[in-house]
Amino acid sequence: MSSPKLEPRADWNRMYIDGEWRDATGGETIPVENPAKQEVFTDVPAGTEADVDAAYEAAEAAQSDWAATPREERNEIVQNLLDELNARFEEIAGLLATEAGTPGYRAMGEFATATGDVEMALELEPPAEEVRPSSSIEDKDNHIVHEPVGVVGVISPWNFPLHLSLRALAPAIALGNTVVLKPATDTPITGGLLIAKLCEAAGVPDGVVNVVTGRGS
Repeated sequence: MSSPKLEPRADWNRMYIDGEWRDATGGETIPVENPAKQEVFTDVPAGTEADVDAAYEAAEAAQSDWAATPREERNEIVQNLLDELNARFEEIAGLLATEAGTPGYRAMGEFATATGDVEMALELEPPAEEVRPSSSIEDKDNHIVHEPVGVVGVISPWNFPLHLSLRALAPAIALGNTVVLKPATDTPITGGLLIAKLCEAAGVPDGVVNVVTGRGS
């Protein structure tokens, strides 16, 4: 797969659902403004309830296969995501500056924290199966087994969009969950659509990560 375009004026006018780039159901868009210049530099889809439902259905359909994927294979894909992040630092810093008004020193800090989120996800291990003797029934044991929760909904804020989205998304997918991500209205690219492009490039299976942009209301 070719490297995705991450420039501020790249194509950001579609959402990512079930491995496809889609227009919003209602066809409406939301302007995205550079806060430093107070100038609109692109538009993103204004997602609807129907778009959220479609994203959830895609995530739900993909979750059982993803949870059944061996942890080593899931980690390979999460590592690919980390590699994509590291390879695109300058472009990502430019997007943070344009969309969130992030100065260079803070972009470096947020980027380091965001990559740290993904590195941490690679090291997470679910608790091992625990066996406890029954307190009331002779010759019976209680088994405690930890399983993925299923579909994780993430609504991320605008102030550290890349970091706070990845802090939730990376561990969720590493442990076998799927995600529907709704980034903040002010930072729909660095908090959402950018991550979708990187996940697609990393080989994340269809439906595992879904991004719906829209208004906070």
